[in-house]
Amino acid sequence: MSQIESKTYNSDADGTSNLEERLRLIIDAIPAIVWRKLPDGSADFLNQHFREYTGLSLEAGLGWGWMSAFHPDDRLMEEWRGALAAGKPFEKEARLRRADGQYRWFLIRAVPLRDEQGNIVNWYGTSIDIEDLKRAEDRIRLVINTIPTMVWTLQPDGAVDFVNQRWLDYTGLTLEEEIEDPTGPVHPEDLPRVMEKWLVDVAAGEPSEDEMRLRRADGEYRWFLVRTAPLRDEQGNLVKWYGVSTDIEDLKRAEAALKESQLRLEEAQRIAHVGHWDRDLETGRITWSDEIYRILGLPLEERDSTRTEWLDVVHPEDRQRLSLAIEEMQRGIRRFDVEFRIVRPNGEVRFLHSQGGVIRDERGRPLRMFGTAQDITESRRAEEQLKATNEQLRALSASLQFAREEEGIRIARELHDELGSALTSLKWDLEGMEKTLSDPKSGPELASMKKKAKAMKRLVDSTIDVVRRISAELRPSALDDLGLVPAIELHAQQFQARTGIVCNCDFSSDKVGLNQEQSTAVFRILQEALTNVLRHAQATRVDIRAAEEDGEFILTISDNGKGISEDEASGVHSLGLLGMRERAILIGGKIDIAGVEGKGTVITLRVPIGRAGRASGAGK
Repeated sequence: MSQIESKTYNSDADGTSNLEERLRLIIDAIPAIVWRKLPDGSADFLNQHFREYTGLSLEAGLGWGWMSAFHPDDRLMEEWRGALAAGKPFEKEARLRRADGQYRWFLIRAVPLRDEQGNIVNWYGTSIDIEDLKRAEDRIRLVINTIPTMVWTLQPDGAVDFVNQRWLDYTGLTLEEEIEDPTGPVHPEDLPRVMEKWLVDVAAGEPSEDEMRLRRADGEYRWFLVRTAPLRDEQGNLVKWYGVSTDIEDLKRAEAALKESQLRLEEAQRIAHVGHWDRDLETGRITWSDEIYRILGLPLEERDSTRTEWLDVVHPEDRQRLSLAIEEMQRGIRRFDVEFRIVRPNGEVRFLHSQGGVIRDERGRPLRMFGTAQDITESRRAEEQLKATNEQLRALSASLQFAREEEGIRIARELHDELGSALTSLKWDLEGMEKTLSDPKSGPELASMKKKAKAMKRLVDSTIDVVRRISAELRPSALDDLGLVPAIELHAQQFQARTGIVCNCDFSSDKVGLNQEQSTAVFRILQEALTNVLRHAQATRVDIRAAEEDGEFILTISDNGKGISEDEASGVHSLGLLGMRERAILIGGKIDIAGVEGKGTVITLRVPIGRAGRASGAGK
């Protein structure tokens, strides 16, 4: 090409010369800098665009003069000589001085031309203005450096060629240090796994994603989610790798805390025999926790099975009830709270208590059902055992009560028949003695004996009253002689006479269909109630009503006293009230005690007519 510049060609003289002339004109017209250099790197051709841009003459640019137009800081000469020595294609970005003295960025590319023996004959190259592209890249780099994410790029072979400022600030490294040792910040324990996966992804040319720990400038490691995606040209060739590293340390810690909480929850569920379940209402599939599988006696391997329904494991007799409870919960009628039996694969029956609710969307449409299930088999068995024990205790109590009443009857009869008769006879003898001693003929000694006889008579009268009272308390004769209602009325009269508290009785009938055991218990409850009125109520009036309604005998005792409190009415701290309740239970009845402050207390006893108490037969 140097000959093209040094000679004037005649278009008719030589066809080759004409071709070269036309080629020179074309190259000069190309809107890019084109050049040719000798094997030693010196220029022997520079097109018109180079001369116009740099303002250098052809003579000034040939040889090594072209180098003076490039910015000295870009080290073009050093790298160009390295390419000459290697004999390989050359590519470099450098700043080229314009004729007005301004520098602009150019992309410089050169390839060697070799002869048949492989020797380099010439270097051909272009210099393309990329100033606008560099400015756009600078703006993009500025944006990338300011975003709160670590961003980086890789060459097609996986070599790092850029990391943003966020990455440099985090690692405390320079760009050169990062490019030289890109895996340096990766935790040593994570590096083998990370590199193995990355090499596989690079070979496949597919997007890559991994989690790893990266060292911060202060030496602390934090977890990052690293994602890399390939950029391809229109032909599908891989041009670049782009990647981001997102700090997930807080997420990992939260996941670890959640996992720890789940482990604790599972342990707590295992201890309490409580599991949880979750039903997707769109698919109908139900998910059970590990503890549910243990409760049901199913292997944990069945967690991914097609089992979708509680009814698969529920006792046949409880399926309809459970199905109704599920339906009512879905329809919003009531909260899910039901006890049911399940049948384990080995045939064992166990009791479950399940509670749950419906999760709805913003429009109120049901999406999911969530709840818990607890194995209450042991507590149910304990309750049944306690119930059986209580029944035995009540039977024993009934037997003791019956024996006590029988013994009371015997003692009362003996007191009345034997001691009472003896005292009565003694009284008659004393009365006879008193008459004899009243004879006017008797002397002073007999007058003294008469005085003693009167005192003995008063003592006997008092003793007879005590005997009668004790006998009545042991077994009121009126209860056996007259019946329950007359006995209640008589006792009320005696209570009024003894205490001054007015007693009003209202009875619908004088006879009731209660058996002896029930009548005795009712009378004892009345006695205890009136005793409590006297001791605690500060009442001036008591109303006693007895009636039969709907196959029940109903006794109501109300006073106008200060009123019993709710805590007192529970009977927890009162043996008298506890005794009243226990007597009612033993005869198959129930008792309600209610009070209103300042308005008195009402005791209502209900006893089924014609039926023995729960434990009455055990004592006979």
